[in-house]
Amino acid sequence: MDMLSAINNEVIPKFSVKIFFQRFFKRFQGKKISSQIAITYALILFVVLVISNFFTNAGISYLFHHQAARAMELAINRMDRTLVDRETFFRMNMELNSVVIRITDSKGIVVADNSPNFPDTDKMLTDIVKDKPFFASDDYTLIETPHSLVYYKKIPVKVEGENFNVHFFRTITFEKEFISYMAWGNLILDVLGLVLSVSAGYFLMRKVLRPLRQVTETAREISKGDMNKRLMVDESGNEVVELAASFNFMLDKIHESFSRQQQFISDASHELRTPVTVINGYAELLKKFGAQDKELLDESIIAIKNESDNLKNFLDSLLFLARADQGNQPLDKLPINLEKILREVTDKFNNPRVKFFSNGNFEMIGDEFMLKKMFGAILDNALKYSNDDVTVKLETSNNEASVHIIDSGIGISDEDKPKIFDRFFRADKSRTKNDEDKSVGLGLSVAKWIADNHDISIEINSELEKGTDFILEIVE
Repeated sequence: MDMLSAINNEVIPKFSVKIFFQRFFKRFQGKKISSQIAITYALILFVVLVISNFFTNAGISYLFHHQAARAMELAINRMDRTLVDRETFFRMNMELNSVVIRITDSKGIVVADNSPNFPDTDKMLTDIVKDKPFFASDDYTLIETPHSLVYYKKIPVKVEGENFNVHFFRTITFEKEFISYMAWGNLILDVLGLVLSVSAGYFLMRKVLRPLRQVTETAREISKGDMNKRLMVDESGNEVVELAASFNFMLDKIHESFSRQQQFISDASHELRTPVTVINGYAELLKKFGAQDKELLDESIIAIKNESDNLKNFLDSLLFLARADQGNQPLDKLPINLEKILREVTDKFNNPRVKFFSNGNFEMIGDEFMLKKMFGAILDNALKYSNDDVTVKLETSNNEASVHIIDSGIGISDEDKPKIFDRFFRADKSRTKNDEDKSVGLGLSVAKWIADNHDISIEINSELEKGTDFILEIVE
């Protein structure tokens, strides 16, 4: 006995509602989203149907029981009006066919019965329902046999000095069977509805969530290196389709960023390789012939110095843009005079081709060093792509100013205008790094960042072989 108890206590786990639901939810969370939604929807529908059917059955049952109780009440009231003499009393049962009335004397012998085939009273009284349903009347006894349901009440009466018992029976067997059939029918419909809802919900969710599966498949393809993979987007316009469209937009941006990064690495490698190669070449020449050839020594020193300066400028621009991309490039904005800055920039170039014109002073808030860097980069670009004069013109009007940097050089095509501020981009691809062009294609990118962070808009008017006009609009 002790061993059996130990087995029952230790080996056979006790049922716990909490553990059951914990395991259920754990398994539920492990299923696919489509299955979770379909199951949740089906369970909600099933619970609603069960509750609805319960109240419907209860309401109909209450109605039937109420009608039966009403019939019993009418029969009892009729009996009260017939208690005059024995003849009238014994005839009153013939008038109430919906209620079985059985009259017994003081010895229990049946003296009147409007339904002789009705089961024996004593036998019926052995099947009294102790716990009646809530919709049953409390005024009558409920008798339930395997094949019938009956309301019963016994009322003792005295007629002409003799005692009698009047037994009232009202059958609700038909109503009971109707409710039973209806309950089974509703249960079958509930189960059928549950199966249909699960099936329809599952297939619907698979269709609706198809873009999510495509996201997974597309992500796997992209992880293998296929950056051109995209999701199929239909015209339904639901939330999942919007997600797919957003995912495609994100992929386009990532692809664009990745392509730009690859191009950046390629261009940066090329720009770094060129000065390093030149410096290394001249170093080799100096190693072999520098001591004997004074002219070669001077040439090598100048070349190494120029390439070192170019390399330094290139690295400075790279570091500037890297800090800008990370949001770590500081700006020290103070009140400044725009005409003074432009004059200092043009004077610093010390180039007779640079012409400066101004119609007045203009005060603004900005970082003087950064603004000089911006104007210098644009002016330097104009000088490199033009052999004629470059005009810098300041036009002021009330609280607005515009700076024009105009050249008559090779111009910029409409195709190249959107790319002019891209890193390492050159409008004239036929040009390479030579004595006249030491640019690496980062100056205008730096200038654009500075302009954007000073709320300065840049417009480009240009025609091929006629020249370019950079227009910088500034608002005080």
